[in-house]
Amino acid sequence: QAHVHLFVSLVAMDRVYSAEQITVPPSLPGILKGFTKEVIRHQPQDILDFGAGYFAAAKKGSLEDFLKGWGSREVKKAPETKGQRSGLTAGHSSGLTSAEEKQILELFSKIDLENRGVVLAKDLSRFDKNGKLFAKLDTSKDGEVSEEEYLAFFKGLKAKNAKAIEGYLAYAEKTLLKLTVGEEEDILDLFSKVDTDGNGVLDKIELYRFDKNGKLFGKLDTSKDGKIDKAEYLKFFQGLKLKNPKALWGYLRYAQGCLKKLTLDEEKEIKSVFNTIDVDKSGEIEEKELAKLDKNGKLFARLDTSKDGKVSITEYLNFFKKMKVDNPRAVYGYIKYAKRVLKM
Repeated sequence: QAHVHLFVSLVAMDRVYSAEQITVPPSLPGILKGFTKEVIRHQPQDILDFGAGYFAAAKKGSLEDFLKGWGSREVKKAPETKGQRSGLTAGHSSGLTSAEEKQILELFSKIDLENRGVVLAKDLSRFDKNGKLFAKLDTSKDGEVSEEEYLAFFKGLKAKNAKAIEGYLAYAEKTLLKLTVGEEEDILDLFSKVDTDGNGVLDKIELYRFDKNGKLFGKLDTSKDGKIDKAEYLKFFQGLKLKNPKALWGYLRYAQGCLKKLTLDEEKEIKSVFNTIDVDKSGEIEEKELAKLDKNGKLFARLDTSKDGKVSITEYLNFFKKMKVDNPRAVYGYIKYAKRVLKM
């Protein structure tokens, strides 16, 4: 009964005297957001009756059954309307069918790449170059569009022009399936960073940090020549977007994160270079020991962050970790140069 009492109390509350009198339970916003969505979706004739049943079912863990049962109940209670005779779903006074509503919410989810539960202007930019659509959707003028605002827009659109909603949904779905200019740029930038030797193709070693078992390489290497060019790389991500737009965004974010960390092989190579430079095996590098790689002493000054006249293995590794964040390919270049000069 706790949920029911909470709901009735909120409805009965006439005014709030001061902010200090209110303590909002952490779970309350989520509970009320879920309830509000179902009210908009089901359009009950008696909201209080619907609310009492909703919260009672939520407490018992049988909310899904309640919502299914409520839909059937509304069909029995409501007289047949012109909209229902033409095939519209009962309980949807807006005129949207269940199939349309489902498609609209799926589209909303695809646009909301970061799973925030709201859509921002930047998320909508591929359909809305000048921002006019976002301005219409954002009825609350808070800089974000909720599912409720998104649905409300399409309900209004359906009322004005039934064919317009079908056309927009088809256009939006088609647009979502294409890589945007920004996505192509991000993918090619990622390719360039993974291509540590700069030869224009990727091999298994370069892709290893993202692909321990080689399965991804097998999918990317469609020509089966043991290397991946830019065309193959782009084609893979185009296919990934067709299947799941969020998976594309998720992979790019994951890969960019991996690129900012030294791989185990890179750490091993850096430590090997350090040990070779450390001629007297003191566990630290002195300026004279670095002379072959650092004629003017500028590199030593950057490595010696503690300013004690020597460089520890920790300082040496930290220098390359920062280099990896700023320019991943530079790490590979330095290791290659150092090994050549030191004749390793």
